[in-house]
Amino acid sequence: MASIEWMEPRVNSIMRQLRMEDKERENEGKPPLNSPDVMMTGDYVFTPITPLDRIGDSGQLLLAKKKSNRSQRYLIKHEFTDCAANEFVYTKLTQAMGFKMPDAFLFQLSKGEKRRYFKTEYILGATFLNLVIESPTYEQIREQAANWQDFFHFQAMYTMCREGDSFEVPIASDGYLYRVDTTDSFILSDNMLAQAGINEVIGNSVPKENIRKYIEQYDFDNCWQYYNFDTELQRLLQRYGEECREPYMETFSLIQEISPNYIDGFLNTLCYFYPDFIGDYFKRFITALQKQSATFLREKR
Repeated sequence: MASIEWMEPRVNSIMRQLRMEDKERENEGKPPLNSPDVMMTGDYVFTPITPLDRIGDSGQLLLAKKKSNRSQRYLIKHEFTDCAANEFVYTKLTQAMGFKMPDAFLFQLSKGEKRRYFKTEYILGATFLNLVIESPTYEQIREQAANWQDFFHFQAMYTMCREGDSFEVPIASDGYLYRVDTTDSFILSDNMLAQAGINEVIGNSVPKENIRKYIEQYDFDNCWQYYNFDTELQRLLQRYGEECREPYMETFSLIQEISPNYIDGFLNTLCYFYPDFIGDYFKRFITALQKQSATFLREKR
């Protein structure tokens, strides 16, 4: 897989322009985008989030407020190319199973948008949460969260979605436990997605084709060989006791109930922003996960 250095802002800008031009060509034969999961940047005002200049794995965050209703607020991630794709898909899967995540939206750059807040064209908005406890203990979750069982649903999803970052589950002011910050999942990185839409010869190869070939080689049937679902269950049982078993196991049943039409729907929206083959990748990942989940449940019975 080709490696491209994009630390230089000018290189970043060129890469972004190349991706946007290629995506525009891919979208030419599609019907106009019409989705409740998409917002226009021109309808919002954006401000950097302070205090403490919160900059983490998602980069500099923004707060978006709708011009016509400033009470509608969204946390904006825009600096890295993987945040929007991975968190959008993760949210859609989580909510389909009935678990709590802030609603996720993809922001489309409005015609004539000249504000320079956005480091990439991939912009994710998540409903802003008023948090009561940002990093609760399990005792606090058990006593204060109306959906405490979701703690174990989220533990299962962490393994299922191949996450590699911190496990963040704050309690919000509505009394519910939420899962947040799920960018590091699905094996898709910023490095890969930054190159996936560049359909020009760089050096001796085309980054888009390199990435396409690289991710198409994944053996999804063996994707979880180092992420043994039962090993994680045993760890949870040892630490939290039997009350974790039912919600943990339930997650593997619920993921299989998500319909292909629903999955195709949100992936179709994603493919107006990312290269079409990235949507194909997610479809293969989810299908393989559903198959592996069925196998796991059979083995545990």
